[in-house]
Amino acid sequence: MKVLYTGTLDVNAGGPAFSTYNTMRGLNAIGVETHVLMYEMGVGGKLIGDDVPVHFAKKPIEHSFCYSPCYKREIISCGDFDIYQAQGVWLYNTYALIDVARKHEKPYIITPRGMLYPQDIAKSKSWFKKMSLKIRLLDDLNRAACVHVTCEDEMNHCRNLGVTSPIAIVPNPVEIKEYPNAKKDDVFRLGYLGRISRRKNVEGLIYAWSELGDKVKENAELLIIGGGDEEYMAFLKNEVARLNLSNVRFTGFISGQEKEDALSSLSVLAMPSEFENFGNVIVEGLVRGIPCIATTGAPWKDLEDYQCGWWVEYNQTAITKAVQSALETPVDELYAMGVRGKKLMKDKYSIEAVAKQMKEVYEWLLGRSEKPDFVHC
Repeated sequence: MKVLYTGTLDVNAGGPAFSTYNTMRGLNAIGVETHVLMYEMGVGGKLIGDDVPVHFAKKPIEHSFCYSPCYKREIISCGDFDIYQAQGVWLYNTYALIDVARKHEKPYIITPRGMLYPQDIAKSKSWFKKMSLKIRLLDDLNRAACVHVTCEDEMNHCRNLGVTSPIAIVPNPVEIKEYPNAKKDDVFRLGYLGRISRRKNVEGLIYAWSELGDKVKENAELLIIGGGDEEYMAFLKNEVARLNLSNVRFTGFISGQEKEDALSSLSVLAMPSEFENFGNVIVEGLVRGIPCIATTGAPWKDLEDYQCGWWVEYNQTAITKAVQSALETPVDELYAMGVRGKKLMKDKYSIEAVAKQMKEVYEWLLGRSEKPDFVHC
C-alpha cells in the first residue's frame, strides 16, 4: 500500500508538520509506504527528519495561494499511489492533489488541520476562504473518500459547514519517550508553555494568581515559558507589576535542557486559550507526567475522562477555580494524575496507536476491511 501526502516537514511549520512526520514514521514502520511532496524550503528551513521519503516541488510563484504551474506534474512524477492525502486546505497544493487523484481514479483524503474551525476561517482572509468553500472546496470535501479530523469538535465544525462525506477521527500522534528529569523542590509551580499571543489568554493565569491572593503567596510560583508577541508580552509584565505579584516569572523562549529543566519543575501545566484545534502544549505536559488544565476551547475532554487534569469553561471564574483546585490537590494525587496522563498518551496518542488507526482507514477505503468504529458516515 502506498500513500502520497502533500504538506510540509519544515520544522518552522510547527505542529502540523510534526504530526505529518510522526504519522508517516508510524505508518512506514507497519508496512504502509508513505511519501510526502513538499515545496522547497526557504532560508532557515530545516527538515524535521530525513528517515521518511520526501519529494521536493519547486517553490510557488505566488505565495498567498502557493500556486505553482508545475505542481501537478511533480505529483505525477512521484510515482503511482493507492491513496492521496492532502494536509491542510486553502492552498493550491491541496487542489492539485485532488485533481491528480481524480484523474487517476484514486481515493483522496483531506486533513483540514484545524483550518475549518470558525475561528480560523474568521482569523484572516475570511472573504477568500468563504469564496473558496462556495466555489470549490466544499465540493472537494464532499467528494473525498474520507475527511480526517483530530477530534469530535473538528468533525462537528465540518458538518456545520455542510460536509457530508465520511469523517475519521484520529488524533495527532505523540512521540512517547522517557523524560529523566524529576521535580526537585516542593514549590507548587503552575506553568504556561507556548507562543505568547493574545489568543492564548495568558493573562487568565495572571488574574487567577491575583484572585487567589494569600493562597499563592507562599511556596508557589507562576512560570510563563515562551516568546512571541512583544507588545502582548509587555502587557502581561505590566499587569504583573500592576497587581503587585512577586512570584510570577517569565523565561522567554527556551529550548533543549533549559526547557526540560523548566518543565520538570512544574506541578501543573495550563493552557487557558480561547481556541485550540489540538493543543500540543497539553501533550508536552502529559507525556512528562504533569497534570494539565485546559479550557473547553480545546478538545481535551480526556483530561476529565481519564482524571489527569481539569477541562473547564473558557471564562475567568472557571480558570481561577481550576487553578485553586490544583493548588489544593495533595502532591501524591497530582503524581497519580500524572501517571494516568502518561498512560493516556501511550494508549491513545502514541505514534504506534495513531498509525494503526490510519492504516485501518486506508484498508477500509481500499475495500480490504470493514469500516472502523471511529469513522462517522
